[in-house]
Amino acid sequence: MGSERIVEFYGYRLCINEETYEPSDDTKLLLDIIKINKGEKVVEVGSGSGILGLYALIKGASNVIFIDINPYATLSTLCTMSLYNFTNYDIINCNLLDCLRNKEFDVAIFNPPYLPVEEFDKWIGYSWSGGKSGVDVLVSFLKSVKARRIYTLYSSLDDLDYLFQVINELGYRITRSLEKTIGFETLTAIEIKNDKTSNSGA
Repeated sequence: MGSERIVEFYGYRLCINEETYEPSDDTKLLLDIIKINKGEKVVEVGSGSGILGLYALIKGASNVIFIDINPYATLSTLCTMSLYNFTNYDIINCNLLDCLRNKEFDVAIFNPPYLPVEEFDKWIGYSWSGGKSGVDVLVSFLKSVKARRIYTLYSSLDDLDYLFQVINELGYRITRSLEKTIGFETLTAIEIKNDKTSNSGA
């Protein structure tokens, strides 16, 4: 359990183990939509292999905090980062942002669990179990983080009326989106901004 193996995903060398989510179509959608400006402070929640936070560092983020509730995923992130020369990051085993006093960032990234299931008998299950609505975990994240830009993702299988209601209530607006249909499911990656925290340079 937790033995790492190295995989390559769109040119990135990454570590995963049997309890860590392996990057897939949802990961690629987020890679394609994320925009990082040089010097920005970034948090990646649900880091898994660490690929999205790694991408932020490559694009010039001043610091990245990697967070995952799954202890085996944080080991994968640690292993991945050992393959690169960055030092301006922290890796934390934590539920969402519960362990942080300062929850304000320039950019927040979250590839959330988005299936409407509750399968928590194994750590890997936390990677896809989004609760009964499919967006329960995502909603908790949105309610706790403060960022100029947030990059995340949802599925057509989710309770989208509930998600959009929460986004509106929190003062966010969706500014960009990318989608991919896989069989009967459509995944949509989004960039959302909060007008109270965004500025013209974001």
